[in-house]
Amino acid sequence: MRRIGPMAFATLVMLSLTIGIQSAQSTANAAAPEGFTPLFNGTDLSGWKGLVGNPKTRAAMSADELAAAQKEADQVMRDHWSVEDGTLKFDGKGKSLCTDKDYGDFEMYVDWKILEGGDSGIYLRGSPQIQIWDTEFENYFRHGAENGSGALWNNQKNPRFPLAKADKPVGQWNKFYIRMVGERVTVKLNGTLVFDDVVMENIWDRGLPIYPRGQIELQNHGNTLYFRDISIREIPTEEANEILAAREPSDFFTPIFNGKDLTGWKGALDEHEVVDGAIVCKPGKAGTIFTEKEYSDFVAQFEFKLPPGGNHGLTLRYPGSGAPHLDGLELQILDNEDPKYAKLDPRQYHGSVYGLAAAHRGYLRPTGEWNFQKVTMVGSNVKVELNGTTILETDLSTIKESKDGAVPPGAKRKSGHFGLCGHNDPVAIRNLQIRELPGEPATPPSRDVAISPTDGPIKLFNGRNLEGFYTWIRDTAYADPRKIFTVKDGMIHITGDGWGGLITNQMYRDYHLIIEFKWGERTWSTREDRARDGGVLLHCWGPDGGYAKTWMASIEAQIIEGGVGDILVLTGTDPETGQVLPTSLSAEITKDRDGEKIWKKGGEMTSLSRGRVNWLKRDVDWADKIDFRGKDDVESPFGEWTRMEVIADGDHLIYKVNGVVINEAFDASPSFGKLLLQTELAEMFVRRYELWPLGKAPNDELKQ
Repeated sequence: MRRIGPMAFATLVMLSLTIGIQSAQSTANAAAPEGFTPLFNGTDLSGWKGLVGNPKTRAAMSADELAAAQKEADQVMRDHWSVEDGTLKFDGKGKSLCTDKDYGDFEMYVDWKILEGGDSGIYLRGSPQIQIWDTEFENYFRHGAENGSGALWNNQKNPRFPLAKADKPVGQWNKFYIRMVGERVTVKLNGTLVFDDVVMENIWDRGLPIYPRGQIELQNHGNTLYFRDISIREIPTEEANEILAAREPSDFFTPIFNGKDLTGWKGALDEHEVVDGAIVCKPGKAGTIFTEKEYSDFVAQFEFKLPPGGNHGLTLRYPGSGAPHLDGLELQILDNEDPKYAKLDPRQYHGSVYGLAAAHRGYLRPTGEWNFQKVTMVGSNVKVELNGTTILETDLSTIKESKDGAVPPGAKRKSGHFGLCGHNDPVAIRNLQIRELPGEPATPPSRDVAISPTDGPIKLFNGRNLEGFYTWIRDTAYADPRKIFTVKDGMIHITGDGWGGLITNQMYRDYHLIIEFKWGERTWSTREDRARDGGVLLHCWGPDGGYAKTWMASIEAQIIEGGVGDILVLTGTDPETGQVLPTSLSAEITKDRDGEKIWKKGGEMTSLSRGRVNWLKRDVDWADKIDFRGKDDVESPFGEWTRMEVIADGDHLIYKVNGVVINEAFDASPSFGKLLLQTELAEMFVRRYELWPLGKAPNDELKQ
């Protein structure tokens, strides 16, 4: 064998190490996807800067103040952020790392890794955040970490926690895909969709939408962090508009402009023309055109392009004559930034209901670019979304005066024509479509999206935390500031301080549900002296708040003193569009002394889309008072555990309480959905909440 000399060996070792480092860097910093630009070059901090304040405080600084603060922040960045083996590393001290460029609509990839107890996030447009954390760290359970990374954690009115938990174990690399168009964010974690087109709220100013542009930040939260493979692609205007137009199925909408001529329109037709597929007001002309058809409640969406200083308008519920802003409603279409409009009343800028309600400014694209706008009218409520951001949401019935005095009569109209108000400028409008509301009843998704227990139980409640659930409370939406739902001593504790529910992320079908519950002492508000009330909603579907603006369209397995096991059919209504969310079933019934429906095997088969079927032996003298107990009740006495079971076999439902069959239904529609554990102003504890495969549920003893 040929021997290698010391110098040659050292050279080989150095060459091997160099190749190994280069290979590691290549692995750690894979090439950016096609069309994406790397934000991190794998070698240094080029393109990044230190954190100065937040969007509000930065905006309040003078240029000199900002420059001085930035210089200091950049030094802090260099002290605590470094590059090791092609990876961005943060030592757990200092502040966040920020891009030196601002972004509007974009999609990006970022790989991240945390250590035990790690906590971080990705700020979008300078705003928190796409959450990153150790999802097994018990100290974070009180914040919802068990639900997984990817949360829009600072949301309150909009979904907050991810659809699924997709984290890899601490110490392994994870990959985010993030898309932001307007105020809406889509997130995938390790290839799993965890947020789907959800509004991101502005924590810096809850009264404003998220900022239209801003920096991207890697958050400091006092932990050692690692990032790599960070790349971004700015989404161009045309593509952004296509994404926004596709948010609702195209078959919901009917075109009201054919792109060729003004067929179907009336009014000052000679003062408008069709140019390159768009309706354009002729320069120097100021007439109004409007649809032949009248509309009441609707969603309209379209694109528009402003010339410099352009002024135009939409007329809504227009009677066909008179001034659009007085006899109907006019929504402004205006180049807000032109100096000649600097001193307008706030109720005259773009998106405002002229003279009545001011829209947020700053969300128009530059003149000459196509903007996308969506307008929703339901009753007296008006919502305007510009380029994917809600710039106005108001109830006209609450407005007491206009900029010129009294509220004009057009503000009270219930229906009318949809139109365009020319104001002497060649503003272009295209792709005009309308969806009339409420429209046909909604259709549930495919049953295939639901899962069933197979070999063993699905433990909805794991005994440790609220993994797999989110909350919806009537007065606080997706936030639970009063901690109505918590876990203590291996039980779900429902304080009862509110109306709403604890809802599963997942839809389920074909299962045997077992829930064990007992009442607590506390009752609240208007039900302080009423029967303790709760329930499990089955086959939930549609939007949160789709029933009574509190729960979901569903079929209820009632939990109330004296009425555990009643069936309630909760057909819902979409809170925004008014679209019906149909729910129905059939049951064999008789009627009691008071004419109320009560389940009876072999009774008259009756179909219900609303209402209640009382359980078999519900006391005819039931009274809505605390501690009520009927003479034949099978639920356990107050303070003891009760077991309720629901066998959901296709569209067939059987309810059991403490082992006794007490209710039954057929033809349940839908026959699948989420599960919702209610809060209805009564304290309750749940220790067991699980789904078993059909025919395999245990017949174990109920232990007190």
